[in-house]
Amino acid sequence: MKQQIISGVMQQMLPHLDNAQMQQLQKALENALFGCEITVQMEKKDTDDNPKLIDAFVSAKRIEGCSEKTLKYYRTTIETMVSSIDKGIRHIRTEDLRSYLTDYQLFSFFSWRYRISSA
Repeated sequence: MKQQIISGVMQQMLPHLDNAQMQQLQKALENALFGCEITVQMEKKDTDDNPKLIDAFVSAKRIEGCSEKTLKYYRTTIETMVSSIDKGIRHIRTEDLRSYLTDYQLFSFFSWRYRISSA
């Protein structure tokens, strides 16, 4: 793990330092990290604040005048999406949403197709 960190720093500094300076940087990093234990920390899922964020959104929509039926739809849809993506809301990115929506649309299509063919 230490070597990965050193390599990452070295890679970032490559455009800014000459070869001799790179060697000095590597030695300095190795000395600074000597005796240190480095562990990989798993990304903490910030799902604890998901309910609070969803509540805040629904409350804002209530103030805007949305009906209770619409508010329930918003809540259910967002909770389903967050559960499917399996990330804290603050960590969801555009590509996560695109993937979810693509899967959701395909699921909807095949559910519809199944209902039609079963009839």
